[in-house]
Amino acid sequence: MRRMLGELLIPLGIAYGVVLVLVFVFQSHLVFFPGTGREGVLNPQSYGMRFESVEIRTADGVTLAAWWVPAEGARGTVLFFHGNAGNISHRLDYLQMFHRLRYSTLIVDYRGYGKSTGTPSEEGTYRDAEAAWITCATCVWSCPRISSLPANRWGARSRRGLR
Repeated sequence: MRRMLGELLIPLGIAYGVVLVLVFVFQSHLVFFPGTGREGVLNPQSYGMRFESVEIRTADGVTLAAWWVPAEGARGTVLFFHGNAGNISHRLDYLQMFHRLRYSTLIVDYRGYGKSTGTPSEEGTYRDAEAAWITCATCVWSCPRISSLPANRWGARSRRGLR
């Protein structure tokens, strides 16, 4: 009985170990889906909103594609990070919602998504968020009123504000 149990458990243990190694090696491919819907479909102008294309440089030299969508009489600003897969052109409903609520929005494509350069990674995502936050806070486009308005970060994946 012990021998039979050993003959069964050893191959199962080896198979389990191989699966763990494969998951570790290919984890970024299991988490990030930048190739899904990479091409831009529409832009905010398609929904009747003014917008400006913005390029954001990260600390490690990656260029992020973003849109600045100002709202008339803005009550604040939303820094919006879209969820996994797709790109900013697939999040126009969110932009329209924030616009109707009179929030200006900076929506950003992560590295490797949409027209952004680079390859997605966990560390890269942190760099992207930092660069986008600095861009939003310093307002590199001409919008003098915005620095006095409240800013919120929004993550589509979590469906709640980021902390």
